[in-house]
Amino acid sequence: MKNYQKTAAVVLVAGLTACAGQAPNGAGFTPQTVSGPALSQAGAPDQSVQPDKHRRTVRVFAANRDGANVVAFAVRSTGNVTPVVNISGSNTTLSQPDALALDSSGNIYAANDGANSVSVFKKTANGNVAPVRTVGGSNSQLGPTEGIMVDKAGHLWVSNYSGSAVTEYAAGASGNVSPIAVISGSNTQLAEPFGMAMNASGKLFVANGNAGSIVFFAAGANGNTSPAGKISGSNTGLVKPFAIAFDPMGRLLVADESAGVLVFAKGANGNVAPVAKITSLSEPAGVTADAASHIWVADFGNAAIKEYATQANGMATPLRTIQGGNTTLDGPNYVAIQQ
Repeated sequence: MKNYQKTAAVVLVAGLTACAGQAPNGAGFTPQTVSGPALSQAGAPDQSVQPDKHRRTVRVFAANRDGANVVAFAVRSTGNVTPVVNISGSNTTLSQPDALALDSSGNIYAANDGANSVSVFKKTANGNVAPVRTVGGSNSQLGPTEGIMVDKAGHLWVSNYSGSAVTEYAAGASGNVSPIAVISGSNTQLAEPFGMAMNASGKLFVANGNAGSIVFFAAGANGNTSPAGKISGSNTGLVKPFAIAFDPMGRLLVADESAGVLVFAKGANGNVAPVAKITSLSEPAGVTADAASHIWVADFGNAAIKEYATQANGMATPLRTIQGGNTTLDGPNYVAIQQ
């Protein structure tokens, strides 16, 4: 069942885009980095870590469900940092925002779990500002959601956990518009769908929160269609997958609320074991990877955002942690990166 205590979605922002849950397109991406020689799991310096000059414009956005606001802080800062952006107030129309995504222009998409709608803000939005557009209404078929994604074509994807459906909207969709595709029905095997991700070939992967599985559909799937594949079974270690993403190497990252962050090899299908499992977390509810394949996690239980080395495993120590009362983080979900 849905956890009504979940309160935030998180996004990292800079220049080019890797949308929430979407695999980055390698061309044009500048590696995310931390200052100083971070250590790998073996204790040797992580050679993928570069000076902070590459992250000067990177910001972290968080959507706080209970605060009905969207905040951001500079990612170069670590620890108990103060937000530099706060989108809040009656003009924003935010209502229990539970998930975030970004398009290729850096516009901010917030899923309003309390209003069955999606609000879209300019990249530079701050304060009590109105969204530039909103998707919602009876024609939209939107329901309660804890999953949102914008693909390379600018199409908006939203999961409906109570209706066990995924809806797709045309780029620039606004108002009470009908979806251009709806994946729903018994053949889909969707069961409380949450996070989504799209691989390089356009297959749509969906986390089944109530079935302990990841199902994926062929590009262009619509209606009551059977999945093209499924990651499921005792070997997978999946319990309650919540958010998913691909890293630049094609590995599938899964933030499982009950099991930690599981990393599956490229092309994983069936009852397969993960190649790594990060357990130094408390109810992880968001995951993504930057261009250096560092793993970023929304650590819901610890009200923190954490960055891990590419090969992190077990009780790994994060390279960076954003946490503390000044951050206003209150149960962060969903992470995504723009570079």
